[in-house]
Amino acid sequence: MIGLCSACNINVLVTQKRIRCTIGNCALLYHNDCVYYDDTAPSSRATWICPSCTANKPKQDNTNTPIQSKNRKQQALENNPIPPPLLTVASSDQDTIINEIRNLRLEMKQHFENQQASLKNFDSKLSEVQKEVRILGGHFTSLREDVDELTKSVQFLSDAHDAQLGSSEETRKSITHLSSENQNLRLQLTELNSKLDLLEQQARDCNLEIQCIPENKNENIFTLVQQMASAVSCDLKLENILNLHRVAKVDAQSQRPRSIVVKLSSPRIRDDFLASVKRFNKKHQQDKLNTSHLGIPVNKRAIYVMEHLSLKNKKLHAATRLAAKEKKYEYVWIRNGRIFVRKNNESGALWIKNTEALSNLN
Repeated sequence: MIGLCSACNINVLVTQKRIRCTIGNCALLYHNDCVYYDDTAPSSRATWICPSCTANKPKQDNTNTPIQSKNRKQQALENNPIPPPLLTVASSDQDTIINEIRNLRLEMKQHFENQQASLKNFDSKLSEVQKEVRILGGHFTSLREDVDELTKSVQFLSDAHDAQLGSSEETRKSITHLSSENQNLRLQLTELNSKLDLLEQQARDCNLEIQCIPENKNENIFTLVQQMASAVSCDLKLENILNLHRVAKVDAQSQRPRSIVVKLSSPRIRDDFLASVKRFNKKHQQDKLNTSHLGIPVNKRAIYVMEHLSLKNKKLHAATRLAAKEKKYEYVWIRNGRIFVRKNNESGALWIKNTEALSNLN
């Protein structure tokens, strides 16, 4: 910045075109545009006078000038405008301008050098970027190869998975078929077991099981059975007894003596014997059938007579007795190989077919 323009009062910059009055005591500064100064005109800056100094300059004698009409003077002024005064620059101003031009050149040179340095730095960065791009291009090529390999692997796994799915579907169908067959076989096995249990129980239809008769090395089981029949008033003939023997204990740790199994000639005779025992016990409530009635006075013990059950029914009978005791059922009995319970005299009888039926007792 050099100073203020005397016409517009705006700062005059170094880069703007400007002109100064050549009158020594004036030296006012103007923008070229503010005073309409044309650099291409033949007038010189060294003789330029500002409008203020031009207005204050004394008028010359124009006595001999012929008088012209007002219209012709105005027309002459319009056709030939007054040229702007020539520019005059003082020596000190010239030095200032030169110094400013030099400073401007130095600034432009410095700016250009900075631009050159920036361009060199940019070229260096660009070279590094290009190098990194080439490296990345190599990595990208390697990555593409890896992706291609991965794609092939995934495709292989997908094909293997599809094959496995097909194999799994066949396996599932086979398992379903085998499961169905297994279920059918289980049903058949259950049915066969039921039939086998029924046959085993039917094979015992003529048998009696007598429990808690003490064992003796020299005992005569036939005599014991006859004494029992006589004690309960049962007419048991010799030819009605087909076989009798003691059987092994179900629980080897039990302290009870081995039971006696008596095979009779028919289920009717077996039922008559059981009925006689029942009548005897009912008649002698205080002295039910025991060892003393068989001539065994020592260690008087109760004697139990029942139908001969299969092993499965024995276990079910034992479980039924425990459940009845727990749930306060008063009666548990056996009829024709079947187990029944009754809670009291007013309730009905329930047939216990299996252990699942025990869970339904209330």
